[in-house]
Parts: sequence; C-alpha cells; structure tokens
Amino acid sequence: MKKVTYLALAFTAILSLASCSDDDDANTTPTQPSITVPDSLTVTQEGFYPEDIVISDNIVYLSGFGDSTIRTIDLSASNLTDQLFVAGEADFAQRWGLKVDGDILLSLLGNADFTGGAPGPSKLVTYNKNTGAKLNEWTLPDTTIGHTVSVVDGKYYVTDFGNPRIIEVNPQTGAINESWFTSSDWDPTIDGNVGGTIYDGQGGFYAYLGFNFWYIPISNGQPRTMQQVTINGLSGEQINADGISFDSDTNTLYYSSNDTGNPQNVGTVYKLQFSNTTTATGSIIAEGLNDASGVWLLKNEGVDYLFMCESQFGALFGFNTFQPPFVIRIQQL
Repeated sequence: MKKVTYLALAFTAILSLASCSDDDDANTTPTQPSITVPDSLTVTQEGFYPEDIVISDNIVYLSGFGDSTIRTIDLSASNLTDQLFVAGEADFAQRWGLKVDGDILLSLLGNADFTGGAPGPSKLVTYNKNTGAKLNEWTLPDTTIGHTVSVVDGKYYVTDFGNPRIIEVNPQTGAINESWFTSSDWDPTIDGNVGGTIYDGQGGFYAYLGFNFWYIPISNGQPRTMQQVTINGLSGEQINADGISFDSDTNTLYYSSNDTGNPQNVGTVYKLQFSNTTTATGSIIAEGLNDASGVWLLKNEGVDYLFMCESQFGALFGFNTFQPPFVIRIQQL
C-alpha cells in the first residue's frame, strides 16, 4: 500500500494508497492439494485493516496495517475463521508487505507518519511460516518505509516508499545495500513514491511509480537499465498499483488501485497481459472494492482464483465509516 512521508504528499498519497503479492516472488507455485475455494473470506478483528496477502500450502497470511499483526486463515479447514499468527510489535505501528520463501515468511514493519513528519523506524523480519517463531530481523535505513518485499536468488529486496529506491538485504551476511537501485526517472513528486513491486521469476522486477510501470532487468545480482512498460487499453490514473501479483506461467500481472479517500468504494483490480517484457495489454478484473489493497493469485486444480483485500483504509483515516467485517473478495478467473 502506498503511504506518505511528507505533508505536501499526504493527501495525494492517501487518495491512491499504493503493497497487496515463494522464492523468486512470481506466482509459479505448483497446484496445492484440492480445496473448495469460497467466494470470500472475512476477518472480524477490529483495528486490523488488511494490507498484504500471500497464500502458501493453503494457508492465507494477511498483514495488519492497523495493528501490526499477522493473521491466518486455513483454506483446508471446515471453518474458515481467521487466527492470530504473529502479534503486533509495540514500537511499530503498521505491518506492510509479506512474502513466502520456502518455510520462511518475510514481513515488513514500519512507522509511516501521515501528519507530515519523518517516518519512524522500520525493519524486515523473518518468521517460521509454520509456527510463527521469529527467525531474524534487519533494521532498515533511516526514513525507509518498506512497502513490498521480494525474493531473488536468496536475497531480499525491499521497495522503499519513503524514497524512490530498492534496498537489497543479504540474509547470509546481514549486509544491507540501501542504494541497490534508484533512477532519475523515478520522480517522487508524481503520485508519491515507489508502490507495488514484484519479481517476474524470469529475470527482472516490475515496479510502479508515477502512473507508470517500469521493468528493471537483473543480471548477476545487479540491476541493469530500467525500461518503461507500454500499456495498451489503460490510461492515466488506471495505472496506479498497490497490491501486486505475477503469474510467470502466463506472463500476467495483477494489481489493485486503492481508492482510499473516496467513500463511494471504487477500488479496482486490473490485469496486464504481457506480450514481451515491456509491452502489455490492460483490462479490468474487478471493481467496487472498499479500498483495494493486497492481491494474490491462487492456482487450484487447474483453476485460477484472485484473492483481493478490501482494506477499508478510508475508515482508518477518517474518510468514511468502518463496516465490519473486513472482506477478502475472491474471483475465479
């Protein structure tokens, strides 16, 4: 989800809040054991406000932007009730992007300041995805607002909404490269900073900033020349990514456009069908969401389902009234 660091950008960023995708990021996970996929899921915990979503081994993991918790829902259970998986941390107001890397769950914690002040501390944390036990954590550089985390060849990459850059974390050595990638083409005065970002599983990142998608090739662990993506069928503010998921089997990217600030519930989820790495055709998948945030593509018995979080961030920021419960809408593709 896109958040803001400075007062001049606060209202604009809140209106378009743009974070909701296993190893190597893209959704190439083999089909899971058979389950019955419902039309929707709910979270009843007040104050949660779902931000990001990932699904692994039929367990739905959800990050809480309102209370910095992680909650889970077991899709193979007869009762699809959300459970507390990881408690919130007192020194961190929000929980942002999630990712699964084998048996490891990665999570970003942060302290974005929506009154115009500098953000507080942020960190990347890893947990055992089966037990919730904390495995490790890395303090991110000052002023970082970790939006999305990706996994490529054993290293972790954090999209920083506080600054237009991607930070590299080496979990083996603990080294943090805060300048792994940035670009003069990334103008933070246009619609905030870097939003939804994802590795395509084939050699590069797709990243959102400034009503555009950008492709960043990777070779030998280093970023190469960034290219702007040409998108046919969509224009203007339709290209505005928060949650993001990528299917490398079909070269298809799904993203949500958050409608926080609009009480009419016009959150929209889009599909980009790529013909090559930098050319895609866009279309609408779903409309009318109550502040769309995280999205996740699940493959089950040869059928694709898109899970779409309705965050209700508008209620959190006082734009409209909270309507319990929180809903994760599910659409067969």
